[in-house]
Amino acid sequence: MTTAERIRLHLRECGLWLAGWIPAAAGTLLRRLAYRPFFRKAGRFRSGVGVVIYGFSNISLGTNVALNRLSMLAADRGRITIGDNVFLGDFSIISGDDGEVVIGDNVLIASGVVIQAADHRIERTDIPIMEQGHTPGRIVIEDDVWIASNAVITSNVTIGRGAVVGAGAVVTRDVPPMAIVGGVPARVIRMREPKAGSPACGDAPAA
Repeated sequence: MTTAERIRLHLRECGLWLAGWIPAAAGTLLRRLAYRPFFRKAGRFRSGVGVVIYGFSNISLGTNVALNRLSMLAADRGRITIGDNVFLGDFSIISGDDGEVVIGDNVLIASGVVIQAADHRIERTDIPIMEQGHTPGRIVIEDDVWIASNAVITSNVTIGRGAVVGAGAVVTRDVPPMAIVGGVPARVIRMREPKAGSPACGDAPAA
């Protein structure tokens, strides 16, 4: 990278950082205009104050995506794909670094959630863990999922359509569709069942 290219990169990063801290509606509009050209793909989205984004070119956003205050998307060395109508709560982190995170449509991610696609290597004992690198992984969160506050989603899991992850749960294995899970590690508490007289999940209501 030439000196001129480094200068342009630093200026761009400074400009995006400054845009991230402008409050109110003006800041929301400015961030939408400033960020959109750098994403791999982006529909209409809203970015709150203090949102941190790494690896714009490896991130795709659908339409009506809300990134709330002080949340983070990190994909310098991986990929993040987010569908339509997705809400990311305050202080939540989605990290696709050294891996991939795929999130479907109509997904609600509450505050303080951590979604981490890769793990630290720990096999060797002759060197510090921080020098051993990462094991790449993949996380898939299907449509219509609710992940409650402070849950942790670890690498190489799929959360099925319509599932609910309880507050503070640590998900270390796949979650079946329509399951409600909780605990450390997360286990199935019960399955979501349609109430009598209501349409089954996925069925359109009667006209």
